[in-house]
This record gives sequence, structure tokens and C-alpha cells, in this order.
Amino acid sequence: MDQKVVDLVTAQNLLPSQGDLVAKFSKIDLPKTIEMGDRAKVNVKLTNQGSAPVTGPVTVKLYTSTDSTIDRAPDGKLVNDCLLTSTIQQVNLLPGQSTTVRLNYGNMTSVGAPGACNLIAEINQNNNTKQISKLVSATGSDVVLDWNATALNAIQAEGKAGRGVPPTVGSRLMAITSLSVYDAVNAFDRTHTSYAVNTPAPVGASEEAAAAAAAHKALVTLLPNQTQLFDRQLARSLAEIDDTPQAEADGVAFGNFVADTILASRANDGSSNNAPYVPPEGDYVWRPKTEGPNKGAALGPNWGKVKPFAIPNTAAFAPKGLDGVPGTDRFVQDLEEVRLLGGKQSTANTTVTRTPDQTEIAIFWADDRADTFRPYGQLNQIAEEVAMREETTVPENARLFAELNVALADAGIVAWDAKYNSKVIQPRPDDLITGGFGEKKGISGTVTDPEWEPLLSPTPPFPDYISGHSTFSGAFAGVMTNFFGDNYSFTAVSQEMPGVTRTYNSFYDAAYEDAISRVYGGVHVREATVDDALPTGLAVGNFVAQNLFKTVV
Repeated sequence: MDQKVVDLVTAQNLLPSQGDLVAKFSKIDLPKTIEMGDRAKVNVKLTNQGSAPVTGPVTVKLYTSTDSTIDRAPDGKLVNDCLLTSTIQQVNLLPGQSTTVRLNYGNMTSVGAPGACNLIAEINQNNNTKQISKLVSATGSDVVLDWNATALNAIQAEGKAGRGVPPTVGSRLMAITSLSVYDAVNAFDRTHTSYAVNTPAPVGASEEAAAAAAAHKALVTLLPNQTQLFDRQLARSLAEIDDTPQAEADGVAFGNFVADTILASRANDGSSNNAPYVPPEGDYVWRPKTEGPNKGAALGPNWGKVKPFAIPNTAAFAPKGLDGVPGTDRFVQDLEEVRLLGGKQSTANTTVTRTPDQTEIAIFWADDRADTFRPYGQLNQIAEEVAMREETTVPENARLFAELNVALADAGIVAWDAKYNSKVIQPRPDDLITGGFGEKKGISGTVTDPEWEPLLSPTPPFPDYISGHSTFSGAFAGVMTNFFGDNYSFTAVSQEMPGVTRTYNSFYDAAYEDAISRVYGGVHVREATVDDALPTGLAVGNFVAQNLFKTVV
């Protein structure tokens, strides 16, 4: 035998035997509701699978996350994820012995949508850390909510990977996915008109399998980098179905057919037009930044020409046009409001007057970071929670989320058409306030402050008028009000502020706050938000809710 091999074998024989602590979830009792703080418990079984005893303290921490890993910033602080609870337990385990660690925790609904979230247990013994994870759905969820949440999780994962899904592309993705699910589910009982597929579902096929397969096919086509996530969710969905293998197979085949049909209907919708933005002539025109993280970027300059999903055309829903142009009192009024309310901090020229509640509103509704659900996704997250509270059925949820996401997608098309094709291609407030347009005609009457920064920085790389956030929120209010009624009280959550909830007396109240948050964040002027964008989105939402799917008599 080679001497090096002999030495290695000898060294291995001299190594002390070691304990090996292995963990698994042995019991998960989820919260009975989706309300913040609702109590739940988890049991983690620790087994010594090594050859020596394991003794001493073991720290077990329980987290919630949209994926199976715990995300931390360089300073160690959690990013996106949340610590639910932790405990330290003394163990004395001989090889083969086990013990159970019981963890009680309060529901943290901010991190993820009800349909799909991960519980992660982190076990630390003698500075040796291991993690286990379990994908769960909130008590009472269904296949529609599970896949809606899976789409949101994938969007966040794309952002973490540096491939952020912007509001334009993301709202289209959600619309295609939701329409695929809707047409697949609706084909079973056909209570409402279809979107693109009039073929009845196969006799005996599984409705849940059809919905899951339709969502899966749409998502793997639109976000191929997340195929592994979608494959896992499909396997999970099919495993939960109490039906025959043939019923599942027929349902899967039908769901794939439906998704293929929806995808084909959007194959040439103009969404792939990547022609560069060429600013029109003139001094008072939005132009891309010349420095910073968004240097040279112009997001979605051609998106206003994308074929709408439901509205007849963008012109029928276009905002009236910007009144607050240079030389008007409205221009001065709106810009000064942003300077005083939307600044990150006071400067020599500006005393920021924003209240703590206004600051919370700005951050609560932001979702500008790529590694969040994004603005359209936050509205989906809220809609999932409302659906859970109302205990809506699978067909109802399929219709609700198809209406919501079609309205959001069409609202985005209208908003981006206004951004780049209005008479005035409105510069952003931060460019105007900091003097980016110098002493050009009509800017007088405002205070120039080169040290001013918006609270939410950097601002998005597209024109100010109109606000996408605000148009989305209006569309949300239109659909949700038509579905659940006026004066509907509910509580909302935000990934930006885990643990914080805000309560509203109507969907319009929430939409208005979402819209005005962009003023408090220093991102848009008032006319571009609550005055023009919010009613524009509301009109789109009302149209979709009242015209897209008709009851079959």
C-alpha cells in the first residue's frame, strides 16, 4: 500500500468519534388565521446520528421566508426574512437518541403571501450550524392562492439574483398566469365567459391539477430561471390532490393546453419591443440619469404600445394631461410640496416637514427594490389575504385574480403610454429640485436645493407623469370594490416593514394612500399621483371588473 494512503488511514483511525446532530420538522401546527400575531407551534426533532454523544446547549431559531434560505446583509441583519422565535435547549444524546424542541411563535404575514411561504429552522450546536426548511401554505389556502404566491416568490427570487422583474413585465406575467388558471378552472363549470379557451374540461379530470398545470406552464415559459421552484410547487400541488392518477393526468394535460393557448394569444403583443428611448426635442423633457445606479436607463419607453388584455385601447383611459407645467402656479405648488414632504432629510435650503406617519406610508407602499414582490405584487399579497378572510372558493379566486392582474397589466400599459407619449414628458421632481434644469424658463418660484435627496432613492428611471404605483392602486381598488363591495374594512401588510400593519375602511382608502405615498417618498408630484393616476387606474379596474367575465345564464 502506498505510504501516503497508509498515513491517511492511520490518521483517520486516530480521529475522535463525533456526534452528528440531524434535524427535521416533526410537527407543524400553522396559525388558524392569517392575522398578524396569531399563535402557532412547530416541533423540531433532533437526532444524534453520529458515533459519539452530543451534549450541551443547542440553539434553535425559527424563521419565515419566501425561499428556503435565510438572507442576511453583510452586517448580519436579516434581509426580506423574519425571525419568528428562538430557544436554547440543553441536550445529552447518545448515538441514535432523539429529542424534540417545541417552538411557539406568532404569525408574521408581512414576509410572504398566504399561498406559499417557507418555515426555516436554524440549528446551532457548538458553532456548527444547520438549516432545514418546509414550504407551507396558510390554513385554508387553495391551488389558486398557492400558485399566485409562488409567482410572487419567483419574482422576488429573480430580484435577488440580479434579474429584477419591473412593473411592466411583472404585471404582464401575472396577468398571463392568472388568465391561464382562470380559463382552466372556468372550463369545468363555465359559470362565466372564458378569456381565450372555450373548450370544455375533460370529463373526470381534476380541476386542481388543471389549475396547477396551467400556472406551472405559464410560469416556466415566462420565468425559465425559476423552473426548479415551479417544478417543486407542481409536485406539491399534485401530491395534495385526492383523486385518481388518470384524473390528475387529464387535468395536467388540459391545464397545459390552456396555458399554451393564453401564451400564444400574447406572442406578438409588443412586449418585446426594446427600441431605445430617444428624448424629444426641448429643454423641459425627462432624460435618463447621467450618473448613479440608473445611469442611462429608461424603463419601458415602448410599453405604452403593448396590446392591452381587456381595455379596447389606451386612449380611452388616458389621463387628461399635465396642468402643472413650468410657468403655472400648479407647477410651483406641486414641486414645493415634494421638496418639503419628500426629502430624505433637512438641508440648508429645505426643512423637511413630513410626519412620522407620512414616512411610514412612504416606506410601507414602496416595494421599489427588485428583491420584493414589487408594487403590483404587494397588491396581490393584500388581495390574497382578503380572499383568505372571505373564504372564497377556487372558481371565485380564479376569477378574482384574473380580473385583478389583467387590470394591473392594462393600467400599467396606460400609465407607461402617458409617461412617454404625453404632450409633456415630465422630468422627475428630484431633477427639478436639485437644479438639474438650471434657470430654464418657468422654473422660477421654486427653491433650488442641490443637497436635496428624495426619501426613496434612487427614483425609478422613467418620467414623472403619471405614477405607475398610483395607477396600479386605482386598478386594485376598482377590481376589489366590485368584487367585495364598498366600505370594506381590512388590514394590509408590507414586505418593506415586517410586523407593521395598516388598516383601511375601503379599498379606495388604501389605493389613495398608496398613491400619495409617492409624494411623501419624493418620487412623484401630486398631479401625477392622486389627481390623475389614481382615477386613471380606477377607471381601468372598473372596466375590467364589469366587462371582462360575464355571468353565463
